Amino acid sequence: MIKKKQSKLKRKPRKKLLSGNRVRNVNRVRLEKLVRKQAGELKIKNGQLKTGIKKQIRSETQIQIDTALILEKDIEIIKQREELLHVTRVGKLAEFVSSLAHEISQPLTAILSYAQAAQRMLLNREPEIQKIISYIVNDDKRAIEVIQRLRSLLKKSAPEIKPLGINALINETIMLIATDAAVRNSVIKTELDANLPLVRGDKIQLQQVLLNLISNSFDALESSQNSREILIRTSRKDTDTIIVAVKDSGCGIPAQNMPKLFTHFFTSKPDGLGMGLSISRSIVESHGGRLDAENNPDSGATFYFTIPIDIKDV
Repeated sequence: MIKKKQSKLKRKPRKKLLSGNRVRNVNRVRLEKLVRKQAGELKIKNGQLKTGIKKQIRSETQIQIDTALILEKDIEIIKQREELLHVTRVGKLAEFVSSLAHEISQPLTAILSYAQAAQRMLLNREPEIQKIISYIVNDDKRAIEVIQRLRSLLKKSAPEIKPLGINALINETIMLIATDAAVRNSVIKTELDANLPLVRGDKIQLQQVLLNLISNSFDALESSQNSREILIRTSRKDTDTIIVAVKDSGCGIPAQNMPKLFTHFFTSKPDGLGMGLSISRSIVESHGGRLDAENNPDSGATFYFTIPIDIKDV
């Protein structure tokens, strides 16, 4: 009897075995478990989402901080560059003013000497008075040319590139600085190749380079125990280049100074500004040449620069 009832129960569906209330209770329990499960998963996902959002916010905040720091550094760099440019401009201006006073003093001193000599000759009616007066006129023109040259450098005017004879330029430069050489008890000698072709360059700028190199040689000879001689040579380096060398018998260049010799603001002189050689190298390089220096085997140093030949004169 019992076995028959059990077999009947097995054949009935589960829902028919449970009452309606019991079915609802079971379904509610299952639904609550499902809701709790879904809520847990959602909570986990929300936590991950919140964590992701927090990380994103922190990342964006750090980017903003880094950007602000970079901008601050950039502003500081810009300020430093502006200060450096200001110092450079002031240094160059001081160099030009010093150069102006130095170079103008040479022809003006010569003008004064010639004028005083002319006054004495006028009293005795010397026949060479016309020659002396012509010297005065020429040196006065040179003084005007020096002023115009420095003015053009300050205004950054375009160089006047023309064919010119380098030997003639050297001889003219020696005349400009002859008074200074006499005052310093120095002698300027030349070994100029007479067969050189013309070069292309700005006469005033190249003359500025020569004046600076010769002036540096004068300074080097001040402490020299040797004879105070400066030798200027010209020669043809190769088929398209001429080399100009200014050699002195001074104390030479210290080995530690050689690498920074042409650097802005480097100087070994107590009252120097350290602009002369750097400007000279810039001028030579703008002409397509190169300015360098080396110590002589015996004594002193040699500064030399190259300049391209005028191809039309080859």
